[in-house]
Parts: sequence; C-alpha cells; structure tokens
Amino acid sequence: MSDGTAPPAERPEGTADTAADVAPVGARARQRAADRWFREQGLPTFVPLRRWFTDLPRRVAPLLTAVTLTAALLEGVMVTAIDAAADLLPDDEWALLGIALLLLAGIAVIAWAGFRLVRAALRRLSAPAGAAVAGVVIAACLIALVVVGYLMRPGAKVAPVIEGLALVAACMLVTGAGGGALLSWGSRLAVRNVSAIGHMASIALPVILMLVVFAFFSAEVWQMSSALPWGSIALIGAVVAALALIVVLRVCASEIDEIRQTLTPEERTALLAGTPIAHDGSGSASSAPLRFVQRFNVMLVMAVAQLMQAVLFAAMLWALLVLIGGIAIPVGIVELWVGPGTPSHPLHVDRLTIGGATLPITMNLVKTAALMSIISSLPFVLSAVSEQRYRERFFDPIMVDMRRAIVVRDVLMARTRGGRASG
Repeated sequence: MSDGTAPPAERPEGTADTAADVAPVGARARQRAADRWFREQGLPTFVPLRRWFTDLPRRVAPLLTAVTLTAALLEGVMVTAIDAAADLLPDDEWALLGIALLLLAGIAVIAWAGFRLVRAALRRLSAPAGAAVAGVVIAACLIALVVVGYLMRPGAKVAPVIEGLALVAACMLVTGAGGGALLSWGSRLAVRNVSAIGHMASIALPVILMLVVFAFFSAEVWQMSSALPWGSIALIGAVVAALALIVVLRVCASEIDEIRQTLTPEERTALLAGTPIAHDGSGSASSAPLRFVQRFNVMLVMAVAQLMQAVLFAAMLWALLVLIGGIAIPVGIVELWVGPGTPSHPLHVDRLTIGGATLPITMNLVKTAALMSIISSLPFVLSAVSEQRYRERFFDPIMVDMRRAIVVRDVLMARTRGGRASG
C-alpha cells in the first residue's frame, strides 16, 4: 500500500539537496547585501549585534590599505621628495610649500584610490575567496607598517611591531562597530552636498571673516596661540565640537519625529526602490518602533553629517587664514608680535620644516589660524541649523534616506517574524 510519498528511486537525484542548499545561500546573500546597505547609510545599529563582525576581513582590508599607503608615503616618500626639492631649490621657499601641498594631495588621492580598488576587487569575489584574499592583504599591510617603522627608526626594538598590531586591531574594532561606515557616509554626504556648504559660506563667511581678520591681526592673539601647546588647542576644539553637537542633536531630535510620520503602503513601496529588497519587499509591513540605540544612531547620522560640514568650513577658513598670513605677515612681524615672552612662559617663533626644507610659514601662523578657525566653526553651525534654505538643501535629503532605511528595517523585521512563525 502506498503512503502517498514517492519511493526514493523515483525522486530526481539531488533535487531536495539542491533546494536545501540554494535557499540558505540566497538568503545569506540577501542578508549580507542588506547589512552592507545599512552600513553604507551610516546605520550600523540596524544590523543585528550578532552580525556586526561578520565578514570582517573583507570589510577592514580596504581601510587598512588606505592607512598603510598614507603612513608609508608620508614617512618615506614625502620626506625624501622634499629633501630632494630643497637641494634643487634651496632659496625658493614658496616653491617648496607648493611642492609639499601637491605631495599631500597626491598622497590623499593614492590612499583613496587604494581603498576603492581593494574594496571593488574584494566585492567581486565570493565570500570564502574574498575572506582569503582579504587576509593576505591585511597581513601584507601589517608587514609593510612594521617594515616602515623599522626603516624610520633603525634603533627600535619591538615598538614598530606593537604599533602595527595596535593599528590593525583599531581598524578592525572601528570597522566592526560601524564607526568607519558612519564616518564614510558622513564624508560622502558632505562632499555630495558641497553646494550647501557654498551656500552657507556665502552667508556666514563674510561676517565671520570680518570678525576673525580683526582678531587675526592682533598681537595678543598671536601671543596666546603661540603659548598654547597643540594639546590645549585640541582640547579647545573638543569643547567647541561638544557644544556644536549639543545644538545639532537638539535639532535632530525634533526632526526624527517627522521621519517617523505615518506613511501609506504606496509611499513605503516607493521608498523601497533602489534598496536590496526592492524586488521582494512589500510596503504593507507594519511599522515597528525604533530601539533607543537605533534612534540615537539616526540622530547621530544627521549630527555627523552636519559636523562634517562644519569641519570642511573650518578647514577652508584655516587654509584662507594661512594664505593671508603667509602673504601679508612676514616672519619679522611675527617675531615682533610674539616677542620673547616671560621667564615663566618663553615664546619662540618656529619656522615650519619638512625634512630638510624650511617653508615660508611659521608654526605660530599655523596655530593662530587653527585657533581662529576652530572658534569660528561654532557660529557656522548655529547659522546652519537655523537657515531655512540650507535645511531644505541639506536636511531634507537626509530625512528621505533615513525614512527609507526605517522602511527597509520594518520589512526585514516582518520577514524575520514571518519566518519564525512558519518555522
């Protein structure tokens, strides 16, 4: 008597095994694509904690490649090239400064190209092959860091090895926790919205620059900045960044309620276009409340993007002040303004040197410009969060991205709940 099942001989060979193997592989591929998409949106907390360090070698290899290229080129090639240029142009300090700037730009381009090439190559490989190749890349980067450390410090014993291992471990930790994805997303957004920076700079820069220039040509400011060590200037920058972060987070907290507004199924389906679940996602999935860490992540994404804009503005202002100071303030005037100081706080005028080349600007100018640009970035942030046209150009696209990410999260959570219920 038949029990309603086909006998083993009549079942196509390998059919059940193939279905059992292909489905999990497809599910894992979709899962990896969704996790990578969330990280690229700067939302690592939307990835379950158990998968934070999944596929870590392939994710960390591009970052470590860029770090290794930067360290090797800065410590080796740049110093050697500047020394050679100083021998050819011993009396042309401005030419040496131009060469140094070109070398820095070239190093940044090479590091970025290395990052993109390694990432593109690893993404074209399967998961096992990509992990193996990424392991080789990580090992090569570690060896290169150690070798460069010993070349720069021939008498060192184990310090280059420890520093190389610590750098690799730091890159892995930052990448696994999603910090690298968050910073990368903020940087891409800041560059993509450079027109918004230009719009705000056209509004804020004239007023800020007028006030800054008056202080910039004040002897007391030069004396104060010359007396401050770099650690104190960094601490001032941290205080200004904390104040700006408080202001931006308060604004973002009010914006996030608008992100969570009720959407129709048609609007939710439209938001799924261009996402990893565009073809098999449904806009009818119910909306689940954000966990605290996810809500904070959404706020942090918007805050980091805003602070990236402030950093770019401060860098632009710093470069402008260094250029003005290098042209309009000779070294003799710097020595007159700074003076000898006091016995308890002696002051010095130090020329900026790279390798054996002396550049036509002083460390006093670099410090003064840095202090002025750090302090001026706070009014820029306050102006940015209150200017309506800037918010339309900058915050509205971010809010659309965050709303899309929340809809994708809701669909994936509904699919997970449905899979558990059917299982």
